[in-house]
Amino acid sequence: MLIFIQELGLLLFLWMLQLIDGIMSIFSTISGVATVNINGEQLNLIEHVLGNPTLSAIFWCIFILGIGLTCIFTIVALVRNAINNQRTVSTIVGKFFLAILGALAMLTVVILGIMIANAVLQLVANIFEIGNMKELSNSLFNACAGEWINDYSISEIKVSELTVRDILGDYDTTLGFWPTDWEYNGMVNPDKFLYLPALIAGVALLLSLITAILNLAKRIYEIAFMYLVMPMSLSTLPLDDGARVKVWRETFITKIVLAYGAVFSVNIFMLILPLVTQIHIAELGNLGNSLFLIFMIVGGSMVIPAGMGLFARLFGQADDMHAGGNFLHSAFYGGRIASALTFGLAGKLVASTFGLGKKIFSGRRKSKDKDNDEEPDENNNDESEKYSENESSGETSGGDAPAAADSGGTSE
Repeated sequence: MLIFIQELGLLLFLWMLQLIDGIMSIFSTISGVATVNINGEQLNLIEHVLGNPTLSAIFWCIFILGIGLTCIFTIVALVRNAINNQRTVSTIVGKFFLAILGALAMLTVVILGIMIANAVLQLVANIFEIGNMKELSNSLFNACAGEWINDYSISEIKVSELTVRDILGDYDTTLGFWPTDWEYNGMVNPDKFLYLPALIAGVALLLSLITAILNLAKRIYEIAFMYLVMPMSLSTLPLDDGARVKVWRETFITKIVLAYGAVFSVNIFMLILPLVTQIHIAELGNLGNSLFLIFMIVGGSMVIPAGMGLFARLFGQADDMHAGGNFLHSAFYGGRIASALTFGLAGKLVASTFGLGKKIFSGRRKSKDKDNDEEPDENNNDESEKYSENESSGETSGGDAPAAADSGGTSE
């Protein structure tokens, strides 16, 4: 039974590694390290998006709109200067021409900056490709392999192409199907493989990579957004002396350097992971060392999305990017808020229903008590009426008797 559990654990881990390799390919494409095939031509994804003819036509339309806005803001600046008299007219007019010419200059700077940034990013990725560091799945598998046997090593294989039987080897059976013991003719020792740390590390790494990919995918749309609104940011130059342009510049630089943070964090994780697997703490034992490896792998995987925010703080705008899994945090807290509102409304509905029922019950009870209070009064009134009638009849009969006696005595 234990052999079946070991095979199932390794099978799940291999599926995770294949998914990690696929996600890493997506990661390389979205970050700009790898190129995409567009009509037989290898292009960077961001360069392909910004070089789209439709996007370029929209940019020039917005550029014309920006010239009109620049004229409006220049007139507003002249009117305000006539009231405040803080700047000269020549300064404001000079800002007007600077805004128009600056938009053309910034367009060239943006395109060249993106091309240079992508080239440097690919160079950084190539620098980290040392030895067998190209496959993240190989590094993670090597960290959880435990003990290699039969002269195998991680440098000779590609884990995503192997099966469970290739890795663990065959096993002896009884009754033709029930496993009894391993034959130890595979690549790793089945008794030394870290099954639980492998599964936990695989899940943590998948979540971290997905978070990083989502932030990088959002980055592409944000760069296109910043590219299109650039003329409108420069149009405010005569009015605010470049305050909006400064914000645009810092935000754009932040979006560019985010990919560097992602590439650095992934490659640093792959570089340090083999060093962590060589550490063995004698005082902890097997369970303690397994927990140590889990903590180191999960902590290292958390650096992948957090490294983007860290790089943004170092070279961009600190409060502009919260890339350390903020999408998941927002979804989590948004779910909490939604559930709290739902339960709150449900609680209020139940409370109002209970209060309404209580009011109805209290009203019926009061009406019942009122009816009970009115019924004895009616009985008392009836009895008093009967009593008064009896008294009146008694008085009448008593008054007739003396009259009869008087009449009798008279007759005698």
